[in-house]
Amino acid sequence: MEDIDRQRALAYFERLGKERVRLYTAIDCDRFLGDWQVRELADQWLDAKNAEDGSRQLGWPLLRRLLSNRRP
Repeated sequence: MEDIDRQRALAYFERLGKERVRLYTAIDCDRFLGDWQVRELADQWLDAKNAEDGSRQLGWPLLRRLLSNRRP
């Protein structure tokens, strides 16, 4: 896959959103997204988005506990 095709696919994934990309890869990736290279790229993109979401959620419980302990 050429770099320009990769960039276009990633931009398309961003427009679709995580839930729709996950749905398309689960149903029929060849029909909705493209060949096996796009399937691998979609899987990598979903993994990155899940890791990104996981890292965001990790900080909030700790922050809430720290702030709740500071109340008089």
